[in-house]
Amino acid sequence: MNDVVLSIIIPVYNVENYIRRCLDSIFNQKSSIRFEVLLINDGSTDSSGEICDEYQLKYSNVFVTHTENRGVSKARNLGMSLSRGDMLYFVDPDDYLSNEFFSKVSQYVLKDWEVLCFGYYEVKERRGEILSCRNHRYLQIGEIKKEEFVNRFVELFRTDMMYNVWSRIYRRDFVMRNGIDFPDRKIGEDTFFNFQVYKHVKQVDFIDSELYYYVSRRSGSALTSFNPDRVKLQLEELVELEELLGQFGLSDEKLLLEIKEKIVVSSAFQIANSEAMNESKIELLSRLVQNHQFNEVFFENKNHLIGTYWELLVQRNLSLLLRRITIDLLSRKRYRCVLFVEKMKMNSLLRKIAFK
Repeated sequence: MNDVVLSIIIPVYNVENYIRRCLDSIFNQKSSIRFEVLLINDGSTDSSGEICDEYQLKYSNVFVTHTENRGVSKARNLGMSLSRGDMLYFVDPDDYLSNEFFSKVSQYVLKDWEVLCFGYYEVKERRGEILSCRNHRYLQIGEIKKEEFVNRFVELFRTDMMYNVWSRIYRRDFVMRNGIDFPDRKIGEDTFFNFQVYKHVKQVDFIDSELYYYVSRRSGSALTSFNPDRVKLQLEELVELEELLGQFGLSDEKLLLEIKEKIVVSSAFQIANSEAMNESKIELLSRLVQNHQFNEVFFENKNHLIGTYWELLVQRNLSLLLRRITIDLLSRKRYRCVLFVEKMKMNSLLRKIAFK
């Protein structure tokens, strides 16, 4: 008889410095629900695989599978195929759970949701030292049915909390019944998975708690290192989002423009922070500006980009102010100034102010 309630699926690749913290955050708290941890070692070349085996020997509900390196999507899909729980939860191996995770989730096990969403903490680290910790929490609490979910989708999407898979739990039968899986791609797999979920979901529940610690800005991570393919894939995500909105009977050009602005800003910062020579950075920034899909960001809507300087100064929102300056500099092709602004942003004192 299968009495596993929750399957925690963790793809593992070269995370020997983080995986113990992740697993200990699971096992160092009491749980009233029966769970399993599926560790998919995706061809790690460090000691991650051995650490996984160690935890399998220590805990009877840990199951390790070693595979050749095929990427996070295939690792998660394999984990789903091996899972036995009524609920699926995807955890990244370099993040960790709140010590309230099981106590909060256990209160929702018997409810009728298909997706259970909760808040999270965004932790910025450097060499193991925590620089800052910000909480992200949904304003919408409780259960909402399909019609309300569709009506509030744009509002929810603007929170930037609807992309990831680690701040929500999925009913396994819902995922399997609708043929939902992770696409075979290296970037943005969470977003495409969730777009399939949102297309089919009929009830979503929201918890008023932060249950996950997302460690951001790790050196070399997909979100902090510039990848030329990322812009292309993000624009593909935008097309998928527009199609999803169409299926919902919605249209929101302002939202699509906002997302394009975020793509430009994040790409510019990643390029500025890269280790490439300045000439290469200028060439990458030039390609970004010349991409015709961003014309409306740079040239057609300049008075509406992120906000006016004065408003941001009054609000003392230096982070958004620097983003606005960066976009305007890019639109005037003053690339070296962009690099200077980014150096200002990385000044330690300014960073403390901007990230408050």
